[in-house]
Amino acid sequence: MLMKNGVKMVKFIHTADLHLASPFQGLTEMPSQLWRQVYDSTFAALRRIVDAAIAERVDFVVIAGDIYDGERKSIAAVDFFNEQLTRLAQQHIPVFLCYGNHDFQQVTAANQSFPANTHVLGNQVTTAALTLATGERVAITGFSYGQRWISTDVARKYPVKGAVDWQIGLLHGAPYQAGTDNHYAPFTVDELESKHYDYWALGHIHKHQELATTPPIVYSGNPQGRHKNEAGSHGYYLVHSQGSRLIPEFKPVAGIGWRTVSVDLDACQTEAAVDRAITSAATSNAGGHLQLCAVQVTTSRQQWRLLVENGSLLTHLQGRLRMEGTIEWWPYQLTLATQQGEPHLPSLDQRYWAQAKQAVFTAENLAAVIKPLVKHQPLYDQFADHQNLAEFEQWAAALISEREKQDEN
Repeated sequence: MLMKNGVKMVKFIHTADLHLASPFQGLTEMPSQLWRQVYDSTFAALRRIVDAAIAERVDFVVIAGDIYDGERKSIAAVDFFNEQLTRLAQQHIPVFLCYGNHDFQQVTAANQSFPANTHVLGNQVTTAALTLATGERVAITGFSYGQRWISTDVARKYPVKGAVDWQIGLLHGAPYQAGTDNHYAPFTVDELESKHYDYWALGHIHKHQELATTPPIVYSGNPQGRHKNEAGSHGYYLVHSQGSRLIPEFKPVAGIGWRTVSVDLDACQTEAAVDRAITSAATSNAGGHLQLCAVQVTTSRQQWRLLVENGSLLTHLQGRLRMEGTIEWWPYQLTLATQQGEPHLPSLDQRYWAQAKQAVFTAENLAAVIKPLVKHQPLYDQFADHQNLAEFEQWAAALISEREKQDEN
């Protein structure tokens, strides 16, 4: 708590979805030292968040679920998390956390062995109280998952703001969507706004975003992207008071970025020129962080197309990078760019394709197909991610276009 011109100010950090010890997906043939950097990246992101909490002298930290990547927590992840909580305890910074759908558990006094500064919200909606050094009262309300899926609207059980200076809602869940499986404590923005809280610290969605501003209803996203569908900036929110409002400010901490790199090789006359063109595209705007790249090549030159199709260009790039002292980027996939857009069909077939596309590529259908096939929760969550719908649609269009070519021949 700070004082500025006699006005009280509160400052805290909101993070979520740490996914410590995440297995990372889609990475093969990577040098061991590089794999260790990738594997450690979720740990490094949390360490940077704790560094920031100490440097900023925040009043407290809130963590909105999915601290671990699964209910079977690794010993390394548990030990590291406790070390970071201890660092905060040594600086007298309280931590309030809940568990999400990945690290769900029955919360009891016996199975929570954290430092004294750490407060775990139970399986029922509860409110923890905190009185700051200046006398201001803060309430943090939330709950922990006791099972993998929660289809009920738990948000309605949150009480309306009490007689406190600041009340924060801690919620690991997803906005309600009609016609889909609402497995993750579904809520509506109107419902959260009706509680009159000063801030909603959300977890579960891995892309940082603000659903509303008055009050702020905020997903912090995960601090470190873990696969190609989690590209973009990742970090946490530093939240501070401004008068009677709480203002969130996003702070990036991810040490590894995922990106799709598009490269046109038609101007390249030699293999060395191909190498330079791909490397330049992969390392541009990297910000000094390791980039894990899916490279999509566009070229009409048959010699380059063959090198892509038979895998030798990817092998060459990976082999060269293995010889470098410091690896700034790593191609985990290299493919020819496919023709995007609609398949070229006769007018009647085109109309049926448009109708079928609208009816088939829905979140409900995707979940229904995947649910009985994928028992491993992280895989289910990845494939059920709505971002994949567009990708599946593109695959279908590409298959139809390929079949058309075969029929023409």
